[in-house]
Amino acid sequence: MSSPDKLIGIRIMQQRKSLGLSQEKLAEKLGISKNHLSNIERGVYLPTVKCVFKICESMGNTPDYYLIGTPSKETDEINSLIKALPNDKQQGIIKLLNFYIDNLF
Repeated sequence: MSSPDKLIGIRIMQQRKSLGLSQEKLAEKLGISKNHLSNIERGVYLPTVKCVFKICESMGNTPDYYLIGTPSKETDEINSLIKALPNDKQQGIIKLLNFYIDNLF
C-alpha cells in the first residue's frame, strides 16, 4: 500500500498535470524550487501548511483534497463500480491500483 506522503504528492501531481502546468510553472507560483516540488510529488517531502494553501490558491481544490483525498463525484462512481464486482475481482483491482500507484515513478 502506498504511504500517505506519496498519495499527497500524487494528488498534487495529478492536479498539476490536469491543469497543464509544468513543475517549473507551479514551483514558480508556489515560490519553491522545481526540485523541491518534485520531491513533494514523489512523497520524499511533505508540503508545509503554507505550501498546501498556496497549492490550493494556485490549482484549486481544498487542503483536505490534497492531504486526505476527499472523494469527488468521479471517486464515488469508481467506488460504486468496484463494489459491484465479486469480492475476488475487487481484490484484484485493489492490487492492480496499488501496483500502479507504487510504480508511477
